[in-house]
Amino acid sequence: MFARLLTCLLSLLTVTAEEIYFTDFDNHPVGNNEWVGYDDWLGTEDTNGVNFIDDNAFNGSLGNSAGLGLERPNNRRVSVLKILNHDHVETGEGVIEIETLISIKDSDNDFRDDFYFSIFNSTGGNPIASIRFDNEDPEATNTRFGIWREDGQNQFDTQVNFIHEELYDLFICIDLNANTWSADLSGLPLFSNETFTSSVSGSDINLGIVGYEWQLSSPLTLSYGNNFLLVGDLRVTSVNNDVTPVDLLLSINENAEPVLEWEGKGGFTYQVEYCDDLLNWKDDLPNSVLTPGLSSGSIIFTDVTSPPLTKRFYRVITKAP
Repeated sequence: MFARLLTCLLSLLTVTAEEIYFTDFDNHPVGNNEWVGYDDWLGTEDTNGVNFIDDNAFNGSLGNSAGLGLERPNNRRVSVLKILNHDHVETGEGVIEIETLISIKDSDNDFRDDFYFSIFNSTGGNPIASIRFDNEDPEATNTRFGIWREDGQNQFDTQVNFIHEELYDLFICIDLNANTWSADLSGLPLFSNETFTSSVSGSDINLGIVGYEWQLSSPLTLSYGNNFLLVGDLRVTSVNNDVTPVDLLLSINENAEPVLEWEGKGGFTYQVEYCDDLLNWKDDLPNSVLTPGLSSGSIIFTDVTSPPLTKRFYRVITKAP
């Protein structure tokens, strides 16, 4: 009776990811002015030690890391940039994922400055969006200390603060087709599905350049904060979603529970989702995130929902490593 009434829709949504860029800075020499000029990194300044490579951060656990700040700059705003020029219309890969390890060292003088992770368009190289770490004194009146989202024209307080000398994993997901983006800081949401940029629209929105920036709070370079931004690494990937059929086997065990089985690929992670109406998919089944590990092999999932089901639809989502 149960086996006749149970309906299963089994499909595999494959998310293919292509790495656009990755660095861990281990190929850079250690010292002042060693970030700009290696691995095609560009900078608005390559003197005075305002960019540097360090191998002692966090007791050397990061290997080489890059830094921006600390010394007196020649200009109020200093940028270190990486050209990517990803055309999402041509490639069909409109979702961009960016992950970077960062930390901010506070000033021990009387000045505190802003640090940015910024994104620039391919056309004209104009800035189109940023996440700003405002390092104003958190105890000051009407302080702006904290993390801000900028869309090229407007700025918005995320209401999230940061801790100095704490190592954070900043993760950004951009949908260039929908002109939206989301971000979290070590798993803490900063914002979700907000407008990515108000500067351009349509197919003109592209991922041209990414960069880290330092802006002095004072108009005078003499009044610079000896704060700095530390960068552990940067990874940028493009993502394309395709629905691909796979051989999935449904069976019913001795407890009248549905059992799904499919051949998994090494390194991939799989999520079993379900619904009752083919509209509202859910992913809260116990132990429904699975992986075969580094080797390919059979994956088995049992839906232990109680009481026994009369109808349920399933699908399996997988993400490339």
